[in-house]
Amino acid sequence: MELPQRGLTLNRVFVLDRVMERHPELTKEDAAHAWEFCIRSMPRLGKEPEEHVGIGYDASGRLVEVVAIRSNAGDWLIKHAQTPPQESIKRELGLGRRKA
Repeated sequence: MELPQRGLTLNRVFVLDRVMERHPELTKEDAAHAWEFCIRSMPRLGKEPEEHVGIGYDASGRLVEVVAIRSNAGDWLIKHAQTPPQESIKRELGLGRRKA
């Protein structure tokens, strides 16, 4: 028996193949997991389509930097992921050391 969904929308996450081509230490699953388990994320102002940057944990516990675009349907397309996160991204998200 299939239950009807009432007002529940699950966002889907897609990862571009180029992410793994540029960062072979990551898999699509690593990037998607890090996006799902972001410890901090924020929209990037002035970006069209809507773009967000975040840092989260992959299934192995590594911190991963992720940049994703949100579609009109609410799905996410990860266009960039790398580990470890860049210091500049950590600062942008309020997680890094500040310059003295």
